Amino acid sequence: MTNKYNREFLLEYVESENKKNECNVSLENMEKIVSLIEYFGIELYRPITRLLLSNWEEITERINNYTELDWMMADEIQKTTPTLDRFSIAMLIEVLEGEDTLNQAENAGRRLSEEELKAIRKYQDEQ
Repeated sequence: MTNKYNREFLLEYVESENKKNECNVSLENMEKIVSLIEYFGIELYRPITRLLLSNWEEITERINNYTELDWMMADEIQKTTPTLDRFSIAMLIEVLEGEDTLNQAENAGRRLSEEELKAIRKYQDEQ
């Protein structure tokens, strides 16, 4: 990781996007977003930030309605991912396997092509 992309930089970016888009996510929760970015890799900091900020309320509402069974799954995953707290694990579950994700069947299982990945990387480099 280069010095350009340290935790302070990531938090500043998340805070600026939060303010610019009027997402009203708390500082504590923005810290969780930064932890998720660090977990996935800083190369994805822009799309992860936008995805989580824009869906924060909806995802949080679903997590707040978790059953004991849902939390058991999050707790089990956390055993192998100790750098993330329980809520962050639940956030990952919702983003990757949540009800709305499962309902997007048209492209289910489809991976990005090498050309699509190159285009995304080129766009990110230009930002």
